[in-house]
Amino acid sequence: MNKMTKKQLLPIGFYDLLFDEAQKSHENINLALATFFGAGYRLIKTPLVEFEDNFSAEEVKNSFRATDVISGKNLIFRNDITLQISRLLATRLSQEKFPLKLCYVGDVLRAKSEELYADRQQTQVGVEIIGCDEEKSNFEIIKILLAALKKLQVKNLLIEFSLPDFLGIFLSEIAAKNKDELREAVMKKNISLIKKLAGKNADLITKIALSNDNLSSIVKEISSKEITAELKKAQKISEFLKKNFKEIEVRFDLFGDHESSYHHEISFNVFCGDFSYPIARGGRYKINKGTVKIAAVGATIYMNHLRKIK
Repeated sequence: MNKMTKKQLLPIGFYDLLFDEAQKSHENINLALATFFGAGYRLIKTPLVEFEDNFSAEEVKNSFRATDVISGKNLIFRNDITLQISRLLATRLSQEKFPLKLCYVGDVLRAKSEELYADRQQTQVGVEIIGCDEEKSNFEIIKILLAALKKLQVKNLLIEFSLPDFLGIFLSEIAAKNKDELREAVMKKNISLIKKLAGKNADLITKIALSNDNLSSIVKEISSKEITAELKKAQKISEFLKKNFKEIEVRFDLFGDHESSYHHEISFNVFCGDFSYPIARGGRYKINKGTVKIAAVGATIYMNHLRKIK
């Protein structure tokens, strides 16, 4: 009996859902999708497996791999659904008009997980607006995401925003020496090393790195128009949320979002209560349509994490 039990064990990070838990997960997915459908987003379903050469090396670095017995080509099991949309834009969606509003649901597989729970099979439910340079698309994605979380009865939310381009712009504007070393220190919030490397800018960098909510005081200390323009992106998001979602706490990690390989301009993580990992995340990015890069913004809900808090 023990031998049979061992043979039937699942790999670390994979799981069964049974009965009430499986039903609840199914209902939550349908509730989120219904919210997206009601706002005019159209559903797509992409395959779990794709050819590896559809993606860059960076995009597939945490993927499970296999070889196609028919073509002999290398395959990857998707680790993110958003990345698959690029292929659709160049093929079946090539004649669609922008802005294109899409939603999706499906499992993704990660070769490794840094999280305590180590889920390597994760269910994503998300929305995307493709072909949207306007600032209002940021607000629209955040609004529809929060509407879906409200429908799922998720409370005690905190949204933490980052400016993925900000650190590079900031270091260039202040003409920082030892730029790579200082970048690493800032990313790790190593205050003692920042003070050692940043000279006269050390106090300002430390203040930005540690600031959670008081952007106005930081803006007053900045003379660079480019740095100020970046900070105002975060300010506008903050004002939008405080006006429309007063019950949600807003924080900033302005130098953050180094987990993402493709977000730029603005990104965000949504947390719930004391749970350590984001239940949703999103932001702006560029997506390829053939040789052309198209502006896009999107958000994903991690259904696995919702199961652990509800």
